[in-house]
Amino acid sequence: MNIFKMGFRNTSRNKRRSIINSFTIGAAVMVIILFDTLIEGEWNDVIDNYIKMGVGHIKIHKKGYDKNSERFPVTKSLLLYDSKDIEKKIREISGIKEIYPRLKIGGLISYEGKQIPILINGVNLPKERKFSAIRDKNVEGSIPENEEYKILIGKELSSILNSKVGDILLLYSRTTYETHNVIDLEISGIYSIGFSEFEKMNAFVPLQIIQDFIGAKAISELTIILEDPSKAEIFVDSLKNKLFSFDVEIFPYSHYIEEVISVQAIQKKAMGVIKGILLILAIFGISNMMMVSAWERKTEIGTLRAIGFGKCQISTLFLSEGFWIGFFGSLFGCFLGFVGSILLQNFGIPLPSGALEGLNIPIGTKMYGKIIPLSFLKAFFLGTLTTMIASLPSALRASNLPIIKTLREY
Repeated sequence: MNIFKMGFRNTSRNKRRSIINSFTIGAAVMVIILFDTLIEGEWNDVIDNYIKMGVGHIKIHKKGYDKNSERFPVTKSLLLYDSKDIEKKIREISGIKEIYPRLKIGGLISYEGKQIPILINGVNLPKERKFSAIRDKNVEGSIPENEEYKILIGKELSSILNSKVGDILLLYSRTTYETHNVIDLEISGIYSIGFSEFEKMNAFVPLQIIQDFIGAKAISELTIILEDPSKAEIFVDSLKNKLFSFDVEIFPYSHYIEEVISVQAIQKKAMGVIKGILLILAIFGISNMMMVSAWERKTEIGTLRAIGFGKCQISTLFLSEGFWIGFFGSLFGCFLGFVGSILLQNFGIPLPSGALEGLNIPIGTKMYGKIIPLSFLKAFFLGTLTTMIASLPSALRASNLPIIKTLREY
């Protein structure tokens, strides 16, 4: 314990050197925390945007639908006709916030000679606006009410068609009877969510209108919103047990954004490598300064050895100095990291215009952070440990200095 106290006192002997070392490790700790905050915030926003764009927390659809969903089939065998019974069973489970029925069909939108392939979402938008990314504030015009022969299209699609609110579009698609059908729909509104690919490919029509259009009072999926999204996997198991008698398949949101989760994992690994390099650079910087400290204190080390201090105690003395420098430096770094994380979480970083062009991921115009308490603990531990590792060469050198040689330099 006395050596530990001596190590603490020794940090003030050369204040300039101790402050530089503390700032070095503090800067590394701060950058690590800000990296974690930005990455967590970025991917949290991306996943949240996917959920709000219709993925939901859990989806339920007919067995076999998922494998053919890219073709957006409307065949009777792949639609849910007993969705009311399924929904009734689901609501018996606590923790369910909302259930949204949807009917998706592929088709062509035609306007003034232009034809664009598109995904038509038959939904109850007035009900879904509570959770959807599409709300009144980001819609020019209005959201179509139930049973209105109107359509809500994206800003990107509107730009391609050169259409506006009030124009009449033609929708071509196939019915469940393998016949072709066409319907004219008025543009009630144009939505903008900052994701051009989604805006170009997705239009929304009241569910009842699309059901009449394809000739089936059915849906393609039930989208479930949970009170606690982190329990999606647990709820999937509960729902499978609850709905075992129905011919359905159930997936959590992670099933639909596997590529995004893979990219997230790769980015986290890359950031881990960068953080490792950062700490290695800090080790070299601090180690060099600690070696200078050991060299300047040769006579002191010799005196301590002469009065009975062993090699282990000398090493412990230098390691304790490294601990205190790392402790206060990491504490300072955590403070700076906390301030920076608060700013990132509340104000974000504006992205340059055009930075998101061609990127098929729903990222907003700003990157926001998300504070992770565990990140602070990890960074603090890493900072302290790194400084102690950086102190190890000087500790070994000091403990192995010959006593006679060091005393001769008095």
